[in-house]
Amino acid sequence: MASIETAEGGGERRGHKRKKWLAKKRIGFFIDMTPYVDVIMLLLTFFIMTTTLNQPQVMQINLPKGDVTEVVKVDMGNVVFIRVSEKGNIGLSKGKSDGTEEQPIKVNLEQMKQYIEGWGTQNKDMIMILKFHRKAKYDLMISVLDEINKAAIEKRYSFSKMEEPDLKVLEAIGG
Repeated sequence: MASIETAEGGGERRGHKRKKWLAKKRIGFFIDMTPYVDVIMLLLTFFIMTTTLNQPQVMQINLPKGDVTEVVKVDMGNVVFIRVSEKGNIGLSKGKSDGTEEQPIKVNLEQMKQYIEGWGTQNKDMIMILKFHRKAKYDLMISVLDEINKAAIEKRYSFSKMEEPDLKVLEAIGG
């Protein structure tokens, strides 16, 4: 593994005297690195084979089963609409029993949680309908879902396609 090499020859030549520092023998030191490389490769292989990599985090979404013709009838007084615009503005509005809805409120994420918790404690049958603009950022959608999950209410919500009347509602709160 390691060896020591000594310089050959004496400290003098014929007829000349060398200085003292030249007269000393030099010692060379050599370390063979081949076994160390083998050990490093074995350790690397061991750690690669025994470690577990992070599993991808997947959000489970349960899709309804059935025909498109099946329609679920819900009292509009139990519905809360959550609309998210392309710019990231969040609009909340409650439905009325006559089929219309109240004036929308522009909120941020923290305020959204407070409103949802307040409305959820008043109405135990509350259903949230989430509508996101197609160009809204994906991380905003995840943040909205996180805030809903943090709220201390029974979580019942559905995703719905944003249509032209929803875009008009979002324009009313600043788009």
